[in-house]
Amino acid sequence: MKRLLATLLIVVILCNVGLTRLYDEELYSFIPMKTGPDTVAYYKLWDSPFVSGSVFDYSLNGNTGTVTGALPKNPGYLFDAADDEIDCGSGSSIDDIFLGGGTASIWLLSDGLGQNNSGRAIGKDKWYLAMLSDTTTLSFSRDFTATPGLWTIQIVAGIWHHIVIVYDDDLAATNPTIYVNGISVTVTRVGGVPGNDNGTSDTTAKLLIGDTDNSIASWDGKIGEIMLFNTEKTAAEAKGLYETSRMRY
Repeated sequence: MKRLLATLLIVVILCNVGLTRLYDEELYSFIPMKTGPDTVAYYKLWDSPFVSGSVFDYSLNGNTGTVTGALPKNPGYLFDAADDEIDCGSGSSIDDIFLGGGTASIWLLSDGLGQNNSGRAIGKDKWYLAMLSDTTTLSFSRDFTATPGLWTIQIVAGIWHHIVIVYDDDLAATNPTIYVNGISVTVTRVGGVPGNDNGTSDTTAKLLIGDTDNSIASWDGKIGEIMLFNTEKTAAEAKGLYETSRMRY
């Protein structure tokens, strides 16, 4: 009898833990992270029962995203490597975020190279984060007046990663600092060196999640929470962005 009661107690405890975790995850899906005045765009990319076909900008800057094709697959949205995208427009708050220093934070999972072997996770034409050459190489590109800057990091296909890119395009010759799951990783410069070139303005380009403006580089896999900032986040802040959102992934 004592053994039976002990077993039942363990079952009750495990069920309670499971229900608590489920409640916490569902609760988190509706509660955005705390933002500051430097947050210029914030997309939770968690399916909402209240809004269909769009994603809300929790920075309250009005950069609502229009969903085409991509499917909510909590957590995140699933992109088909063909023509799926989320169009967030080109509001003034998301123009030239790396001018003078900025940060992009994104959760992503890659299932392959994507459309035309260059699936794009996020970008504004003059800067973007995309797959490059193989399923483990993720690239960050920034356009300059002469030589574009291109840098790569290594990831693992089929699992979620939290990527934070910190960059100041006033210092073109300097590599971006990139964090994966809260840890600074090795960044490899590929191609030409921008030198002292000026960054090309992206004020006329739309912010797109999961594809390019002409739909030729759709992402293959999932994309989750995205935050853009017009300041350079510190290592501690990058770690904090990861720790406060990783429970979903």
